[in-house]
Amino acid sequence: MAMDSEADTRRDDGESIEELVRSTQLTLCLVALAAGWVWLFVAASLAPEAPSRQAEARTLLPPVVLIVASLACLRQRAKGWRVASLLLLAGGAASLLLSYYWTSPAVWPYYLSLVVIVAGLLAGSASSFATALVLTLALLFLPRPDVAHPPAPALLGPIGLLWAVALTSWLSSRNLYTTLRWALQNQEQVRELLEGLRQRQGELNRTLTALTEATRRLERTNRELAIARQRAEEARAMKEHFVANVSHELRTPLNVIVGFSEMMYLDPDAYDGVHWTSELQSDIGELYRASRHLQSLVNDILDLSRIDAARLPMFREFSDLRAILTEAIETVLPLLRQRGLACHTDWPDQLPELFVDPTRIRQVMLNLLNNAARFTDRGRITVTIRQTEDSVRVSVADTGVGIPEDKLEAIFEQFHQVDDGLRRRGGAGLGLALSRQLIELHGGKMWAESRLGEGSTFHFTLPLPGALPHSAPLVRVPERKRDEVRHAPIVVVDPDPTIAEMLSRYLGDRRLLTAGNATEAEALVEAEHPVAVIVNQRPDAPPEQWLGALGAATERHSVPIFRCAIPSQSWLGKQRGLDECLKKPVSREAVHAALARFCPGSGTVLVVDDNPGFANLMARMITSAEPRRQVLTAYNGAEALRLAREVRPDLVVLDLLLPDMHGFAVLDEMRADPALAGTRVLGVTATSYAEEALLYHGAHFTLTQPNRLSTGTFAELLNAALKVVRPDYVPDNTAPSA
Repeated sequence: MAMDSEADTRRDDGESIEELVRSTQLTLCLVALAAGWVWLFVAASLAPEAPSRQAEARTLLPPVVLIVASLACLRQRAKGWRVASLLLLAGGAASLLLSYYWTSPAVWPYYLSLVVIVAGLLAGSASSFATALVLTLALLFLPRPDVAHPPAPALLGPIGLLWAVALTSWLSSRNLYTTLRWALQNQEQVRELLEGLRQRQGELNRTLTALTEATRRLERTNRELAIARQRAEEARAMKEHFVANVSHELRTPLNVIVGFSEMMYLDPDAYDGVHWTSELQSDIGELYRASRHLQSLVNDILDLSRIDAARLPMFREFSDLRAILTEAIETVLPLLRQRGLACHTDWPDQLPELFVDPTRIRQVMLNLLNNAARFTDRGRITVTIRQTEDSVRVSVADTGVGIPEDKLEAIFEQFHQVDDGLRRRGGAGLGLALSRQLIELHGGKMWAESRLGEGSTFHFTLPLPGALPHSAPLVRVPERKRDEVRHAPIVVVDPDPTIAEMLSRYLGDRRLLTAGNATEAEALVEAEHPVAVIVNQRPDAPPEQWLGALGAATERHSVPIFRCAIPSQSWLGKQRGLDECLKKPVSREAVHAALARFCPGSGTVLVVDDNPGFANLMARMITSAEPRRQVLTAYNGAEALRLAREVRPDLVVLDLLLPDMHGFAVLDEMRADPALAGTRVLGVTATSYAEEALLYHGAHFTLTQPNRLSTGTFAELLNAALKVVRPDYVPDNTAPSA
């Protein structure tokens, strides 16, 4: 490929040089023709002085030869430039030699150097020496008519001039041709570069076209992603709305069904004058068990929805794992005895306390034990605890039917069941899915091992205090430098330690320091130099508590202070006037325990709930513990305030979600009335106290940086916030249609 390219280059150089020689040849022919005519005119003017006609002919013949050679050269150029050059050289040399031999002037041999110069221009540098050699031989050996043998010294001058001109022509033409070849090569390189540039330009144009198309597609994809994100956020908002509203709409009627069936099944004596037949008691027992199952199913669905919506509260505390497991085992012991199953435990005498939510871990154990009992016909169930370097592993083993190996992961999917008969053993396929997610929220993991016909073993781990979690929710966190992460902690101010633990899941590898109050936070600022302080406080805190520095240390160091309202268990003790809060479904035991604390013995209890069925259930539970108690019911906030002012009850059972006014508004009205300020109030909610507080007071978030917050920083914060929070416009359906 390289040899072909070099040959092409040489061929192109030869063609370019030939074109240059042709142009030079034309010029020389025209010059020779003009010189011949001038010479002929001069010779014709001198011809009359010739001594004879022969001398006159000899004077006119040399220019005629030059003219004829020039004309022949011009005619031959179209057929072959080399022949034309030879004709011009021969004609020029012949005309000069004839003039030298036929005339007496000794100057004519010197004119032969012009032929050598023309030869160098037309035929190349080597032809100059050949022409000089031919002309030298002609001068030496061709006889002159008037001189037999010209003296050699007389010819030394012309011959020396011929060879000097030949040498000069060779040197000059050699350098000229070398320079010309370089120029042609450079021209060829420039041409190749231009061609390459044209190709690159074409490729660039095609790339730009493809890039434009890719940009157009990317913009379209971005628009589609923006639409998809908007729809996903709308779906998330709908799920949150579902969690907030459906919890109340489902749990309240279910609580009524479960509560009344429980009263009739477990405490039939509360209904005076009712004759309970064995068939009726059996039917009520089935109703009670079915309602409890439905309630458990609804609770699992709502918990899964709350996990997906990131709204499931986790109230962690340092707890004894053995006590939690023992309580769960005692709860299912009646079921195990009914099925003829034994239960064994195997755990060490000493275990460190774990930072967990006892209610959620108990829920996980109940799911695993119930599953083991449901799928085990005979044998035993064994609960084992083992401690490793960074975690505690709990195992629940049974001697049941077992699970196929290819189904061991599928069983943790929602609504997936593996039965030895179609739904014969019951269950909705939610317990394991919910249990795994609850364990992962604690930073642990859950898996199963099984052999068909031999039984199954379910394991889960819980991290020890201070250990890295085995799993955590996948969240997006901003990229930070390692040194910044290592040396820039964040102080979280809240008496509830679960708030800092929850924030750690969303703040990545930031080191969080907990402080119970502003004084502890100030001390940590001086000692640790945190990058920021997060203060979690109630949404109904006074406005002045949402602004300003915490103290002298945060003001002196200009530490950014973030104040927010994250649902916290510590709010309950700080909420003025609310003595306790019960979460639906409300059990008879919880009601009796609250009555024993706040209204022992006889007294008057005001039940405020917009659902008449739930109000009647609460009245039945209250009177079942003490028949002498008087129970009044109100179905909205205004009626509740009126009855409270008229009767002055000893205890108010207040639903926090009422149709006409929020439960907190009713509470504020009561505390503002001196006659009702000391009345004990027991709150009831279908979600949680913290969520109800946020719904009533609204969410708050402020940023304070004493002494320094530039306009540019404010603009960056504003842009970042606008990407996260959005308004919730309600479509105006009352507008007239076009």
